[in-house]
Amino acid sequence: MRRNSGFTVYELVVTIAVVAVLAAIATPSFLSWLPAHRLRGASINLMADMEMAKVRAIRENAFVAVQFGVDNYRIFVDDGSGGGVAGDWIQNGSERLVMNRALPAGVTIPFAELTLVNQRVRFSSRGLPADPLNANPELIPLVNQTGRRDIGLNRLGRLWVQ
Repeated sequence: MRRNSGFTVYELVVTIAVVAVLAAIATPSFLSWLPAHRLRGASINLMADMEMAKVRAIRENAFVAVQFGVDNYRIFVDDGSGGGVAGDWIQNGSERLVMNRALPAGVTIPFAELTLVNQRVRFSSRGLPADPLNANPELIPLVNQTGRRDIGLNRLGRLWVQ
């Protein structure tokens, strides 16, 4: 007596073909979604990290600096513990590096559009930007091939994503 359990080769081939066609249709939409997701995620991460730097400055009662690169940024406590002067913008000796984050692939910070002095910002022990800002909020742009998102920072240290 023969048992009728399992799949035939024909059924298996048809199922694999249907899955392959569906994958071929869905892949382009996923690929176009990815850069926009990377830009959105990078802007949210940058804003959260700058909020963390602000809170850290209050907690440590010291300057906390955020230095921007084209495809990364670093945050460190600028308290002068490494032999330098507190608030000198340089990570001296034992000054603690809080974070060194690379931006996702394709996301950059265009320095030509960055209005911050020397591509950096620092927060004082009161959680305020330590350097005078313009009357208008400063914008930190993040761009990729799908668009642009700006992180806004005003004189009171309020951050937001545009």
